[in-house]
Order: sequence, then C-alpha cells, then structure tokens
Amino acid sequence: MAEAYVITASELHRIKNAIGLTSDVAADSSTDATQMPAKTRAQLLHEKSQARAKTWSNTLEGSRRKKAEEKRKKLELEELERQKVDAEEAKIQLDQRRATIDRANKLLYEESDRMKSFHSKMMHCDVIAEREAQISLKGELKKLEQIRDDRFLEMEKQNYRKMLEREMKERETKEELSKIAAKAQKEQLAEYKEKRFQEVEDAMLEGELLRRKAIEDLEAERAAEKKRREMAIKAQKETQKANVYLKQIKAEDMLRQQKEEEKIQEYAARKEKMLQLRKQKEEEVFQQKQAARNAMIDAQAKRLAEMQNSEDARVEGQVKQKEAADEKKRLDKLEMMRRWGEDIQNSRQAQIERKQNTRAREKAEDAETAKFLSEWCKVLDKQEQEENILKDAAARKLAQEHLKQVEISRRKKFEEKHSDKGVAEHANKVMEADTLEFHAYAEKIIRDYSAEGKNVIPLIKELRDFRKRVQE
Repeated sequence: MAEAYVITASELHRIKNAIGLTSDVAADSSTDATQMPAKTRAQLLHEKSQARAKTWSNTLEGSRRKKAEEKRKKLELEELERQKVDAEEAKIQLDQRRATIDRANKLLYEESDRMKSFHSKMMHCDVIAEREAQISLKGELKKLEQIRDDRFLEMEKQNYRKMLEREMKERETKEELSKIAAKAQKEQLAEYKEKRFQEVEDAMLEGELLRRKAIEDLEAERAAEKKRREMAIKAQKETQKANVYLKQIKAEDMLRQQKEEEKIQEYAARKEKMLQLRKQKEEEVFQQKQAARNAMIDAQAKRLAEMQNSEDARVEGQVKQKEAADEKKRLDKLEMMRRWGEDIQNSRQAQIERKQNTRAREKAEDAETAKFLSEWCKVLDKQEQEENILKDAAARKLAQEHLKQVEISRRKKFEEKHSDKGVAEHANKVMEADTLEFHAYAEKIIRDYSAEGKNVIPLIKELRDFRKRVQE
C-alpha cells in the first residue's frame, strides 16, 4: 500500500496560488466540474493552461515571444533615435542656412558703396588718431633723447675732469722722477768723462792703427753693400720682366683672369716692399755693425794699453774672424735670395697650371650646361604643348559654361519681369530699413569714436552727404 503524504494548510494555499486558483475559484470549478461533462471540463482546463503558459518565460514559446518583444522594442527605440537625429540634423541644416543667408546679407551690406565710404572715413579717423599718437610719442622720445644726451654729456665732463686730474698727477710724478734721473745721469756723466779722457789719452797712439783698419773694413763693407744692391736691382728687374710677361698672358683672358692679375700685382708690390724692408734692415745692420766696430775699437784700444806686445796678433785674429763671419752672412744672404727666386718661379708655374686647369674645367662645365639646357628646353616645350592642350579643353568647357550661364540669366530676367512690381516694393522697404540701420550704426560709431577722443569730423561729413544723396 502506498504511503500517504500530509501537507499543511499554508503549503496547500501556496500551491493553489502558484497554479492561479484561489479557494473560491477551486470551489466553483469543483462545483462546475461536477455538473459539466468531462470533455468540456477538459477543454476549459486546457484553455486555462494555455492562458497560464503564455505568461511563462522559461519555455521555448515564451523565449521566442520575449525575443520578438525585445526586438520590437529595440526597433522602436532605434526609430525614435533616428527621428531625433533627423530632427536635430534638420535643425542644424536650418541654422546653417540661416547663418549662410545672414553672412551673405552681411557681406552684401558691408560691400555696399555707402558702407565702404563710411569705413574709409572710419579708417581716416583712425589714421588721424594714430598720427596724433605718433606725434605725441615722437615728442616724448625726443625729450627722453635730450635727457639722455644731457646725462651723457655730464658723464663725459666728469670723466674728462678725472682724466685731467690723473694726467696732472702723472706729469708731476714724471717730472720728479726726471729730475732725480737727470741728477744721477749728470753725476754718472761726469765720472764717465773723467774716466774716458784718461783712457783716450792712454790709448790714442795704439788706437790710430785700429782706426785705419776700421776705415779699410768700412770701405770693403761699402763695396760689398754696393754689390748686394746691384744684385737686388737685378732681381727686381727680373721680377718686373716676369710681371710684364704675366700681364701679356693675362691680357688674352682679362675678363676671367682679372682676379689672378690683381693677386700677382699685389705679390709684386709685396715683393718690392720686402726688398725695401730688406734694404732698410741691411742698413740698420750695417749701422749696428759700425757701432759695434767702434765699440770694439775702443775696447781694443783699452786692451792695447794693458797688452802692448801681443795685442796686434790678437786684434788681427779678431778682424779675420769678423771678416769670416761677414763673408758667411753674405753667402747665406745669396743662398736665401736664390731660394726666393726659385720660390717665385715655382709660384708662377703653379699659377699658370692652375689657370690652364680652370680654363679646361670651365669649358667642360659650359659644354655640360649647354647639353642640360638643350634637354631642359625639350622638356619645357613638351610641357608647354600639354599645357596648351589643357588650356584649350578648359576654354571649351568654359565656353559651354558661359552658354549655360547666359541661358540661365535670360530665364532669370524673363522671370524677373513678371515680379518687378513686388520686387520694387520689397526693395523700397528693404532700402528704408537699411537706411535706418545705417543711420543707427553710423551714430553709434560716431559716439564711440567721440568717447575715445578721435576726430569724428570726417564721419559727420560723410553721414551728412549720405542724407543729402538719399533726399535727392
């Protein structure tokens, strides 16, 4: 025998609520069920089950219904969003059209003759105000410049006074030092004279021979100097001949080689200057040698007083040594002159080779340039032909566009003839409104410029002339 289950009343009530039956409905249905046939009762229960199943969402049919409902709602939301976007787009386009129309009207208004004339007068007022400001600024700058000049002059005066004071102090110091030095020099000179007179008296006889020898050396030195000068003159003449030769060569290509000719002339001048400096230096060396020789004579005269027997031999040796040194210096100078001559010849040869290389390079560059220009001219001719073809096509297209524009203009004039009256009335109204707007704008600008302190006479004259033109 099967086991019986016992449930509580609350659980029974919960089950009844879950299946959608209350106690009353259950009682009625139980009552009706006892009275109606079984088939009808089954059909009624089936319909109730179907109605209850439609509310379930965890079945296949419920899932399909739910998806279809969600899709429908989604489409409705998308349609609403599209309608909102379309409305916003239409509003934006309307605003853009209005802004374009306003901008076009503003441009037409700004491009009118009266606005251009009034703006030119406004610019005239601005220019007058700017000019007055510049004049004022120039005056202020001039004052500042004058103040700066005065300060600079005062500083210069102070510096000059300080410099004078410093120079006076330095001059006083130098005078004191000069006095002290002069006093010391006088004392030294007196001592030196006394000593020198004594030495001259002791060595006068022996010094006479040395002086004669010195005179002979001087004559020999002068002869050598004369020979050196002749050689220098000869070298100078050769340099001049070389310069003449270079000038003849450069005369053939004067336009291209003018810079090199200037360099060679500059080199010749520098060479001449070096020769003059060399002569001057040799003269100074000769004077120094003469002074040294005189000093040597005096020294030898002093030594002869102390060494009477061996002095002649020693002096002769020193003289020979000095002559050998002079001969060595002369040979060194000749060698140096020879090297200079070789350097000059090498420099000239290098210049000639460099000039020849430059000519060859320029000829090659000219040939290459001519070839490039020939090819480039061909390219330009081809481009010009292509441009002419494009221009012809553009001209034909432009002619067609002109014909279209003429036809459109003709139609427009034909349409305008039928609406002249209305357009004239509308134009009069627009002109009146435009005139009032222009008057308000002009009066506002005049008040603003007057408040800024600018000259408004040109604006007032322009407004008066405009009123006269309107009345006429």
